[in-house]
Amino acid sequence: MFRFCLREALRAMRQNRGLVFTTTLSAAATLCIAGVFLLFAHNAQVAMEHVGDRRELVIYLRDDVKADARDALIQRLRDLYGSVTYVSKEEAWQRFSDQLGDPALLEAVGENPLPASLHVKVKEELLGYQALERAAQQVSQFPEVEDVRYGGEWVRRLDEVTAQLRTIALAVGVVVAGCVLLILYNTLRLSELTRRQQVQIMTQLGASDSFVAFPFVIEATLVAGSAALVALGLLFAGRQAVITWFVGVDFLPLTWLGAFVGIAVALGALAAWLAVTRALHKVGP
Repeated sequence: MFRFCLREALRAMRQNRGLVFTTTLSAAATLCIAGVFLLFAHNAQVAMEHVGDRRELVIYLRDDVKADARDALIQRLRDLYGSVTYVSKEEAWQRFSDQLGDPALLEAVGENPLPASLHVKVKEELLGYQALERAAQQVSQFPEVEDVRYGGEWVRRLDEVTAQLRTIALAVGVVVAGCVLLILYNTLRLSELTRRQQVQIMTQLGASDSFVAFPFVIEATLVAGSAALVALGLLFAGRQAVITWFVGVDFLPLTWLGAFVGIAVALGALAAWLAVTRALHKVGP
């Protein structure tokens, strides 16, 4: 049955080469728009993850904290929140001196006023604003801690931008999916009209709806898959041209590529089923 349906789909595509070619280009253009946005969204996500990796708790210690109490605090922080880096008063002063670069200003300060600190690179599950805020509040209650900084406003805005990107990606995806579905649906309606007599004969001979629809489904999936591959080829060529001016533009990962083609094929199958089901209802028993 599959080989028969595949032969029928290929025969119909040969007979309607112009229509198939136009449909493939139209769907590829629409998918290419989605691909451009996906490429932008992927690189934005990579950038956000890179920035998110810099989220940390900066814990300033009291001057009277003993070494054993400090080490115990470090171990506790590692168990609860993530990796910890200790910065002594001397190291903090050296970093400040390197950044300032003017020995005369440092002499006016006199004694080192900077406290020792612990820099905690938090676990992945604590990267969100609310989780990071709770962690900062908990750490501030430890007796060895003088103050805790984590850039709350910056983290909150970063989370808002990430959420907005996801919402926009979803909205664009829905619009593009609707456009591709409409293009394939209308094309298959035209293809079905050219074969309406054949469909009527098969129905009168007792062929099931699925048997009649299957060649259309195969045809739609082949067209949608081809359109997705053409769109990805154009997207890759465009990316290669862009990286001559903009360094660091990553192409879509394999999982995204597979999902892109898979969703296009699924849309093709859905469009075919909708178009043929409507036609079969009109034909009647």
